[in-house]
Parts: sequence; C-alpha cells; structure tokens
Amino acid sequence: MTDVRDDYVRYTNDLRQINRAAASDPEAMVAHSETAYQEDIERVARGLLRGGARLVMLAGPTSSGKTTTAELLTGVLKRQGAECALISLDDFYRGERLAPLLPNGEHNYESLEALDVPAIQTCLAQLLETSRCEIPVFDFEAHQPFPHKRCVTLAPHGIAVVEGIHALNPVLIQRVPALQVKRIYISVKQGIRDGDRLLLGPNDMRLVRRLVRDSNFRKTDPEKTLGMWGTVMAGERNYIKPFRGIADFTVNSFHVYEPCVLKSQAARLLHTVPEESGSFETAHRLLGVLERFPEIEGGLVPPDSILREFIGPAGPVT
Repeated sequence: MTDVRDDYVRYTNDLRQINRAAASDPEAMVAHSETAYQEDIERVARGLLRGGARLVMLAGPTSSGKTTTAELLTGVLKRQGAECALISLDDFYRGERLAPLLPNGEHNYESLEALDVPAIQTCLAQLLETSRCEIPVFDFEAHQPFPHKRCVTLAPHGIAVVEGIHALNPVLIQRVPALQVKRIYISVKQGIRDGDRLLLGPNDMRLVRRLVRDSNFRKTDPEKTLGMWGTVMAGERNYIKPFRGIADFTVNSFHVYEPCVLKSQAARLLHTVPEESGSFETAHRLLGVLERFPEIEGGLVPPDSILREFIGPAGPVT
C-alpha cells in the first residue's frame, strides 16, 4: 500500500503528488483527507465550547461547503454534550426578482438585501431570548419561499449554528449580545499547481463545485452558472470578504482528492457549453485542466463529506 502521508494529503497543491496518490491508493487518499478535515472541525468545536458561544455565525463564499460543515460541526458539538440548532440563511431569501438591481438591470442575488434582514434579526434575537423562533423555508427550484414556516427551538444553554454567505455581516446580529457570538469563515484556500504554473486557483475549485451542484440540485445549466460567475465574484468582494478579518476561526475546505471526484460530472457539463457562448473559453480551460487528473469513483466519498453537497448523496449523478 502506498504511504499516503498526512503532510501532503492535507496540504499539497502539486499535481504530480495528487495524481500519484489518486492512482496508487485512492481509498487511503480519501480517508486521510476526510480525517484531516474532521480534525479541523473538532478543533473549532473545542474552541467554541471553551468560549461559551451560544450563537455561531458560519460564513464563506459560494460552494465553500458551508452547509455540510455546519452539519458536521453541530454533530461534533452534540457529541461533546451541547444541544444545537442549525439554521441556513438561504431560507431567508426573499424570492426571485425581489433582490436589488445591478447597474445592468439584473437582480443582485448576492447582496445582503436579497435576504429578509429584519426577519433574520428577529429570529436570532428570539432564539436566544425565548429559545424558539419560526423561520421561512425556501424552495430553490421554484425560487420562492414555501408558504409554511419551520419552528426552531434551542435549549437554555444550547448553541445555534447559522450558516450562509452573509453570516459574518454585523447587521444580522445587532439585536444579539456580542459576547454570545462566535464567527467562523470557511473557504477553499489553496489551488493546484504543475510546477510554477497555477492550474486551478481556489476560485476555480469553487466554480467546478458549483457547476456540479447547480446541475444536480438547482436545475441550472452550466452555461448559466458560468455566466453568473462574474457577478458572484463581485458580490463576494463587496459583501463577504470585507468581514473575513473578524472571524474567530477559519477553515480550509479544500479536499485534495476533489478534482478527481468532480472530474466526471464537471467534464460532462462543460462539454455542453457551445463555442459561440461567452463562457466557452472558461469552460474549455477548466475542461483541459480536469482532464489531467485521474478519476476517483464517487462511491469512495463518505456520506458525510462536504463533497456530497456537490456530487449528490449516492455518488455521481448520471
């Protein structure tokens, strides 16, 4: 069996090392990567418990793995004896065509105002004051909130974990005591290089994740996802990255084997982008890079891996 060492499985950005591990012992590569990520989450959980947090705001840019990481974090906290409630800010989206307008006339769904901010403020305050609140439930296929709401309860000394791209924005917690809040920032923090050449930057990795997720779960074709990416990146610069510095904890969500797992689905999607599309150049570039990785079967990905957010619950969707 190949010695898939923790030092480079966790941190390498070298194409040759990744491909060597993926080709020789993919099971060990996946296992080491997932164990390392779980250890990061456990580290954060210990810090939250020491700090006496009651409200944890977990933020990061699109396709950083926020949803699954929040679930993993609540699982670790529960195993340590803390009662938890989990809330997604995505449920507070106001709906299609209800976001502010950009200069080009398109709706800015990346802005904070695309969310029902007063409802978020009220919910978080009520949760800590009365141990319960009602939150909306958003239908991403219809792009509208469902007519029903969901009741969330919190034990007197429990911890509420709130995840979303805007979770670090101080506006959302104006009605909550500052001492009861801790903040986590999660993102892909490394790319992949071939010698001196950067093949996939951190943003490229998130774009590949999003292409697969949007197709699998949001019925969005790759050309539309690629076409929106510029607006998404501008939104991150304006609304997310300015608050990275106030995070109490940071998490790198990159999984060293992920290009090998995402390759099959992403390549199939990228091949559908027509040459006349304004996104063809990006699609062609990503496709060329992904073809340089060996494929790892989705069945090797654990059920609780953050990569399941993108490839689906039962392996690659065909």
